[in-house]
Amino acid sequence: DHEQFPDRIMIGSESTSCTTTRGIYENDTVMGYCSSYGDQIPEWSCSHEKSWQDIVKHPHLTGIFVWTGFDYRGEPTPHQWPCIGSHFGVMDSCGFPKDAYFYYKAAWTDEPMVHVMPHWNWLDKVGQEINVWTYSNCETMELVLNGQSLGEKVVDRNSRMEWKVKYSPGELIAIGKTADKEIVRKVMVTAGHSSIITLESDKITLNANDTDVAMVKVSIVDHAGIIVPTADNEILFTIEGPGKILGVGNGNPSSHEPDKATRRRAFNGHCLVIIQAAIGKGEIILRASSTSLDSAAIVIEAV
Repeated sequence: DHEQFPDRIMIGSESTSCTTTRGIYENDTVMGYCSSYGDQIPEWSCSHEKSWQDIVKHPHLTGIFVWTGFDYRGEPTPHQWPCIGSHFGVMDSCGFPKDAYFYYKAAWTDEPMVHVMPHWNWLDKVGQEINVWTYSNCETMELVLNGQSLGEKVVDRNSRMEWKVKYSPGELIAIGKTADKEIVRKVMVTAGHSSIITLESDKITLNANDTDVAMVKVSIVDHAGIIVPTADNEILFTIEGPGKILGVGNGNPSSHEPDKATRRRAFNGHCLVIIQAAIGKGEIILRASSTSLDSAAIVIEAV
């Protein structure tokens, strides 16, 4: 009892285990997906927001225990087959951030940021209300849909801001302000048809030691370069030079595709390829192709 014994140091933690699936905004018991709004919480846990807010309100607690940083194989909760992985992560099994990742970023970092969820591709819901959540560490937030302001709200960086927005395709902008001046914005645009593959590596050079690896993020974009948030095209990979494809993934906790392979479906716009250098210097060239999409290539130097 901290009030009864104020001079004692209280050591404890708050645990959160909220189940969400990256890029999913409705619960799907058939596919085994959990909405990113985080409304499926095990009875023994609590939401990300509740957990951190308890720490803010009760300074005698030392911190929170987040189960988990990443999704992982096994323990499919709350759904079972075809689920083969957990939904607990702040990031999916490929390290792609979920929406909850940005809640913590707003609460814990000072570099100005805003985040908006969900994506803005809901052509079957024109005129219907969409529950828009924003996270930010600015002082205020303004939401603008197709040039029309939807109002400005004071930011609580330890919580979310909610907006009920009648869906209209186009451009949704969240503007973060401090001292009444815009300092950062997040633009959400309704994407067109899947058109192009893009590749982005976390490294441009690898040590030619038969060990070093690069993580290559694969994205599906439209003709304007906007990520298609629902894209699930199958991508075929080939490699040339002193390296090999170590594995592939997409963060889908219900995917039964092999991880040791040269092809993978995108999951909500993205998948991942892990490249491993061999012994020997030279250019490693990764190529990605798919039916009806413009192919892509990336060069990683083995040194």
